[in-house]
Amino acid sequence: MTDETDTTRLRRNLYGRRRSHALRPGMKALMEEFLPILAVPGLDPAENPARDPVDLAALLPGAKEIWLEVGFGGGEHLIAEAKANPDVGLIGCEHYIDGVAKCLASVEREGLSNIRVHPHDARDLLDVTQEGALGRVYLLYPDPWPKTRHHKRRFMGAGNLDLLARAMRPG
Repeated sequence: MTDETDTTRLRRNLYGRRRSHALRPGMKALMEEFLPILAVPGLDPAENPARDPVDLAALLPGAKEIWLEVGFGGGEHLIAEAKANPDVGLIGCEHYIDGVAKCLASVEREGLSNIRVHPHDARDLLDVTQEGALGRVYLLYPDPWPKTRHHKRRFMGAGNLDLLARAMRPG
């Protein structure tokens, strides 16, 4: 039985599979060595049990604002935005490990320093984001499961919209 006040309780999955094939050695090395450098700290309930707000601006010093991309896939849009807006800090959340590895490879190849990555559920980040910290949020494919039986897996819903509204800058 789950206590409703327990912030570590399991949530309904909004995403599909976590990985497909085994990562190639180069991609595996990126996940082991480069991801810890780009990861957003303080999101794991084990390291932040009180769910204290995380200062996203401190992760990306010098950024005039912080943007979030939920479900970045292979990171193509995230990389393009980072290159086009070098004065903006971008945080990408993606649960699919193969996509995270592909994005890390692009970040390293392009030499981008204005990106941070969260390789898990975006709600982990939104739960601890300071009020009004995000200037823009991208959710490019909000309904990947158009069938009625998959409505429960859609990101766009009252609970998540409330989290986004709190985390976004007014206007």
